[in-house]
Amino acid sequence: MKWYKIYDFVMDGAEPQALYSVRTVEVSKTLVCLGRLPDGYFAVSDKCPHASGRLGLGECTHEGKVVCPHHRYKYDMKTGSGNPEQGDYVETYIVETRNDGVWITLDKQKENNIPWWKSLFGK
Repeated sequence: MKWYKIYDFVMDGAEPQALYSVRTVEVSKTLVCLGRLPDGYFAVSDKCPHASGRLGLGECTHEGKVVCPHHRYKYDMKTGSGNPEQGDYVETYIVETRNDGVWITLDKQKENNIPWWKSLFGK
Protein backbone atom coordinates (compact mmCIF):
# COMPACT_ATOMS: atom_id res chain seq x y z
CA MET A 1 0.00 0.00 0.00
CA LYS A 2 1.16 3.51 -0.75
CA TRP A 3 0.63 5.90 2.19
CA TYR A 4 0.36 9.70 2.06
CA LYS A 5 0.95 11.99 5.02
CA ILE A 6 -1.94 14.43 5.53
CA TYR A 7 -0.82 16.03 8.79
CA ASP A 8 2.65 16.26 10.31
CA PHE A 9 2.32 16.72 14.08
CA VAL A 10 5.60 18.66 14.29
CA MET A 11 4.55 21.18 11.62
CA ASP A 12 0.74 21.14 12.10
CA GLY A 13 0.50 20.65 15.88
CA ALA A 14 -0.88 17.79 17.94
CA GLU A 15 -4.50 18.54 17.00
CA PRO A 16 -4.44 19.99 13.47
CA GLN A 17 -8.19 19.53 12.91
CA ALA A 18 -11.05 20.27 15.29
CA LEU A 19 -13.30 17.49 16.58
CA TYR A 20 -16.47 16.95 14.55
CA SER A 21 -15.09 18.82 11.57
CA VAL A 22 -14.59 17.88 7.93
CA ARG A 23 -12.42 19.32 5.21
CA THR A 24 -11.35 18.49 1.69
CA VAL A 25 -7.79 17.31 1.12
CA GLU A 26 -6.17 16.39 -2.17
CA VAL A 27 -4.31 13.08 -2.09
CA SER A 28 -2.48 12.08 -5.27
CA LYS A 29 -4.97 14.07 -7.43
CA THR A 30 -7.97 12.56 -5.59
CA LEU A 31 -10.27 14.77 -3.50
CA VAL A 32 -11.02 13.21 -0.12
CA CYS A 33 -13.30 14.36 2.71
CA LEU A 34 -11.31 14.04 5.96
CA GLY A 35 -13.21 14.09 9.25
CA ARG A 36 -12.10 14.00 12.85
CA LEU A 37 -14.15 12.15 15.45
CA PRO A 38 -13.29 11.38 19.11
CA ASP A 39 -11.86 7.99 18.08
CA GLY A 40 -9.70 9.27 15.22
CA TYR A 41 -9.62 10.52 11.66
CA PHE A 42 -11.79 9.01 8.93
CA ALA A 43 -11.93 9.63 5.20
CA VAL A 44 -14.57 9.22 2.52
CA SER A 45 -14.91 10.34 -1.08
CA ASP A 46 -15.38 14.10 -1.31
CA LYS A 47 -18.10 13.74 -3.96
CA CYS A 48 -21.71 13.24 -2.84
CA PRO A 49 -23.29 10.58 -5.09
CA HIS A 50 -26.65 12.38 -4.99
CA ALA A 51 -25.77 15.68 -6.66
CA SER A 52 -21.95 15.79 -6.68
CA GLY A 53 -21.70 18.18 -3.73
CA ARG A 54 -18.31 18.56 -2.05
CA LEU A 55 -18.69 16.75 1.28
CA GLY A 56 -15.59 18.45 2.70
CA LEU A 57 -17.47 21.74 2.48
CA GLY A 58 -20.28 20.33 4.62
CA GLU A 59 -20.41 19.69 8.34
CA CYS A 60 -19.97 16.75 10.69
CA THR A 61 -22.63 15.71 13.20
CA HIS A 62 -21.92 14.39 16.70
CA GLU A 63 -23.14 11.01 15.39
CA GLY A 64 -20.14 10.95 13.05
CA LYS A 65 -21.97 11.70 9.81
CA VAL A 66 -20.83 14.15 7.17
CA VAL A 67 -23.69 16.31 5.85
CA CYS A 68 -23.63 17.35 2.18
CA PRO A 69 -23.88 21.16 1.89
CA HIS A 70 -26.28 20.99 -1.08
CA HIS A 71 -29.23 18.76 -0.17
CA ARG A 72 -28.29 17.70 3.40
CA TYR A 73 -27.70 14.02 2.54
CA LYS A 74 -25.76 12.27 5.34
CA TYR A 75 -22.98 9.68 5.20
CA ASP A 76 -21.35 7.76 8.04
CA MET A 77 -17.66 8.76 8.19
CA LYS A 78 -16.65 5.28 9.40
CA THR A 79 -18.60 3.06 6.99
CA GLY A 80 -19.53 5.38 4.12
CA SER A 81 -23.17 4.28 4.26
CA GLY A 82 -25.85 6.87 3.62
CA ASN A 83 -28.98 7.19 5.69
CA PRO A 84 -31.36 4.27 5.01
CA GLU A 85 -33.86 6.37 3.04
CA GLN A 86 -31.06 7.51 0.71
CA GLY A 87 -30.05 4.03 -0.45
CA ASP A 88 -26.51 5.09 -1.35
CA TYR A 89 -22.95 5.24 -0.01
CA VAL A 90 -19.58 6.91 -0.51
CA GLU A 91 -16.17 5.26 -0.84
CA THR A 92 -14.14 4.97 2.37
CA TYR A 93 -10.37 5.17 2.75
CA ILE A 94 -8.04 3.78 5.41
CA VAL A 95 -6.57 6.44 7.71
CA GLU A 96 -3.92 5.83 10.38
CA THR A 97 -2.80 8.11 13.18
CA ARG A 98 0.88 7.45 13.83
CA ASN A 99 3.42 9.03 16.19
CA ASP A 100 4.47 11.54 13.54
CA GLY A 101 1.11 12.42 11.97
CA VAL A 102 -2.00 11.32 10.09
CA TRP A 103 -1.60 9.08 7.06
CA ILE A 104 -4.03 7.84 4.38
CA THR A 105 -3.98 5.22 1.64
CA LEU A 106 -6.18 5.26 -1.44
CA ASP A 107 -5.85 1.49 -1.83
CA LYS A 108 -9.07 -0.49 -1.51
CA GLN A 109 -9.84 -2.19 1.77
CA LYS A 110 -8.86 -5.84 2.10
CA GLU A 111 -11.38 -8.40 0.86
CA ASN A 112 -12.10 -9.68 4.39
CA ASN A 113 -12.71 -6.13 5.62
CA ILE A 114 -15.36 -5.06 3.10
CA PRO A 115 -18.15 -2.90 4.58
CA TRP A 116 -21.58 -4.54 4.54
CA TRP A 117 -22.97 -2.12 1.96
CA LYS A 118 -20.29 -2.95 -0.62
CA SER A 119 -21.45 -6.54 -0.68
CA LEU A 120 -24.93 -5.25 -1.61
CA PHE A 121 -23.92 -2.56 -4.11
CA GLY A 122 -20.73 -4.11 -5.50
CA LYS A 123 -17.06 -3.60 -4.75
